[in-house]
Amino acid sequence: MKRRSLFTMVGLAVLSFATAAHAIDRDFTVHNNIGNPIIELHITPHSTTTWGADILGTDTLADDASVLIHYTPSMYRGQCVFDIKVVDATGGHVVSSIDLCHLTDVTFSRDSDGDVTYAAH
Repeated sequence: MKRRSLFTMVGLAVLSFATAAHAIDRDFTVHNNIGNPIIELHITPHSTTTWGADILGTDTLADDASVLIHYTPSMYRGQCVFDIKVVDATGGHVVSSIDLCHLTDVTFSRDSDGDVTYAAH
């Protein structure tokens, strides 16, 4: 009986750890379909009023290309809703209130008026 109880407790501990690890998984992919390279990409919690550093650094994201963004849990623990700013040759474009706890892909494109839009899923 004690052996089964110990096995059950270990199983619950592993299940709890797996659930906690999944709860902080906010990795997502940015897809660029705006017609120009993205030269800067900034991501910040929606509750923050300043933009962080350009996460592309010296790189750019070519048109029709994608990049996987790895979430760093120590930076924004407990946050789900983020704003994203992409900068291309025409300027900066901001998308507000994206729930990264429930999305894995954000695609930037242009509408018929030339405005940058996004689709998230």
